[in-house]
Amino acid sequence: MNLVKVPLLMAAGLALGACSATVPGHLARPADPNARVPAVGYRSVTAGAASFRPAEPKDWRELNQKVGPKS
Repeated sequence: MNLVKVPLLMAAGLALGACSATVPGHLARPADPNARVPAVGYRSVTAGAASFRPAEPKDWRELNQKVGPKS
């Protein structure tokens, strides 16, 4: 008996829920052609991107001494 009630209640809830909702005003209005918007400018997609091309291996001792504590 419970298996029949649950789908029936879900269907009734969906049907009643869809009918009771009102559409908000900002969604129902068409776009306003007189609305002020910021100007559109061109920006490169790769602007500010760093190049990570392969580099030659460096001496790890020298690199460690550069970033290690100064004695």
